[in-house]
Amino acid sequence: MKSRWLRVLIAAIFVAVLLFALGPWMVGAWWRYRSANPVRRGVQLARELGCFSCHGELGRAGIVDPGREEEDVPGWGGGVWMMYVANDEELKRYILDGSPENHEPVQAAAHQHSEEGDAEHAGAGGEHPGHMKMPAYRTVLGGTDLDDLVAAFKVLSGMRKPPGGSPARRGFDQARRWDCFSCHGPAGSGGLPNPGSFTGFVPGWHGADFDEMVHDRAEFDAWIREGSIARLRDHFIASRYLESQRLSMPAYEQMTEIQLDELWAYTEWLEDTGGGYQGDANPW
Repeated sequence: MKSRWLRVLIAAIFVAVLLFALGPWMVGAWWRYRSANPVRRGVQLARELGCFSCHGELGRAGIVDPGREEEDVPGWGGGVWMMYVANDEELKRYILDGSPENHEPVQAAAHQHSEEGDAEHAGAGGEHPGHMKMPAYRTVLGGTDLDDLVAAFKVLSGMRKPPGGSPARRGFDQARRWDCFSCHGPAGSGGLPNPGSFTGFVPGWHGADFDEMVHDRAEFDAWIREGSIARLRDHFIASRYLESQRLSMPAYEQMTEIQLDELWAYTEWLEDTGGGYQGDANPW
């Protein structure tokens, strides 16, 4: 009888030690799953598939491609996408099947290309005279991979962003000017590592992690102006993680009410558009 209870006690101690050791990892894994979004997943997948090896980190600038008229593999931003895709379906075709053999430059009315401009860029969209061609990924993608890549591309390229002149757009421009996305992920999608924090990553500006951290507009304002939220600073457990995390939110005390209104409008736009990628391209 004593032997059986001893075995139970040893097993209980072992489980307790195991849970204590794996606890932080389990919490992080749960939050990564709960707060995942297409943009965040798409950026990670693009990195794993080697997209940024040719198109540059986060698609900012392509590498040199000798023989190509423009000399470089096209980046994703700066309006370059207008030369290649007009909508989600064309974007999916490029990802699944790679560079078409004889692709004509996109002629969508929104692109406003002149005949002279189209002729100038025909080499970019025509036979791709450089040594590098867009590979096909049809056989390696599954589940939501294709939709996630499309979401990431639309956000990283600027194919989708708040309408020009709107408060949300001004909030977006502010966030870029202050380099907020360097920590909070492309367009505020979140997920960048933050060792020592409760979830293990920097929160995004929409979704489960944002909703859990920011309960209302007052907390949002405090988060930006003070760098933290009183509810979390005063919490016994949360305060410990705030002290141990390697990256801490800086305090932007100089932010005006109007600037805060615009940043809040941007977070609302993110919520309305599922993270900024839903809807058709807006060439603004």
